[in-house]
Amino acid sequence: MSKGALYESVAIDTNVFEHLRNPQENPDQHIDGLLECLIRWQTELLVDDRNRITGEYNDRITQHLKDSDEIDNAATLLRYWFIYATHRQVELKLNDALMGSIKTVIHEPSNRTDTIFVYVAFKEGRILISNDKDDIVFGPSSEGGRSSRRTRLLNATKRRRPNGSDILTSTEASSHIAN
Repeated sequence: MSKGALYESVAIDTNVFEHLRNPQENPDQHIDGLLECLIRWQTELLVDDRNRITGEYNDRITQHLKDSDEIDNAATLLRYWFIYATHRQVELKLNDALMGSIKTVIHEPSNRTDTIFVYVAFKEGRILISNDKDDIVFGPSSEGGRSSRRTRLLNATKRRRPNGSDILTSTEASSHIAN
């Protein structure tokens, strides 16, 4: 997977942006490189038309940027993605078959925004980049012994989404664009 899979548009979970400044999650600055590459490609950011994703971005990241006069690389990248990047709105249907299939895997009511991130990526046949290992990528430890949530999400939605849909961690996405 090179430029093609991530080129046009991508959904990016809030935690990826939060991990940009976390040396435990971004020790090699792979997230910086990934976001910079996506900017060069003019990749659009997928969001939902009901502003649930944008609302989470605002609550957890954007407001801090507005209150800050930081000018480091992380702040510059975040400002680009939230202020200047093209946001492609995807129609959110909370009761369609695709969302129903997603909710069979991510069933916790507290993870409503997680289901929406998966939905916008899968509805468009695009990639979701997420570092949410407990709720999206692998699943909680209480689900031990089962296949990963990522695999179950892909299997449960197979007939309800376009080809090309996938879920990658920031490390996986970064290594794919380097190839």
